[in-house]
Amino acid sequence: MKKLIATLALIIAAPLALQSNVALAADAEKTKQVVYHFNKADMNTIKAGLRNATNHVNSPSGPETAIEIVVHGGGIAMMTEARQDPQLAAAIDNLKANDVEFKVCANTLRGKGLEVSDLYYTDESDIVPSGVAYLADQQMKGWAYIHP
Repeated sequence: MKKLIATLALIIAAPLALQSNVALAADAEKTKQVVYHFNKADMNTIKAGLRNATNHVNSPSGPETAIEIVVHGGGIAMMTEARQDPQLAAAIDNLKANDVEFKVCANTLRGKGLEVSDLYYTDESDIVPSGVAYLADQQMKGWAYIHP
């Protein structure tokens, strides 16, 4: 009789445990956060950094990692040069298609006399007041920091 009760308890509890694990997996989708910092105009560095971010997206931890790319200072060249560089544009397109968010510094835009429309694949929702302040805020929230 004890074996029968134990077996019935397992039969009833197993589906509930599976539902619980599925719910936990869904909630744990983006358990890691990483911010990539681009502030240099050197195209080799920019392209290498975008390859790093792409490798991160494609890594085993990629699906559980929220990734943001913060662009300010000389790094704004990423978003202006992509308008004429198909390789650079494709790298940005691929990252955005994989839910990587790009954050662009409003101070840099003002300082360089640029408009959002001058940038590749950028809209007002991508603009942050200060790139460096945004980086600091993300780090204080526990985001990992990578500077290619």
